[in-house]
Amino acid sequence: MPTVAILGASADPSKFGNKSIHAHLAKGYDVYPVNPKGGEIDGLTVYTSLAAVPVERLDRVSVY
Repeated sequence: MPTVAILGASADPSKFGNKSIHAHLAKGYDVYPVNPKGGEIDGLTVYTSLAAVPVERLDRVSVY
């Protein structure tokens, strides 16, 4: 499965950082939201930095 980190991920459904999460999930990506606040978005762990994402290699990084 392809992987993507979403920098600037947001829990607010009106923001592109949230829309991107759902669009990538719908396309079959393993999604890793990144936001300095951390926490959780729609059941996904939010990582506080790109370095904290627990994969060796990402296929894509989207920035919002």
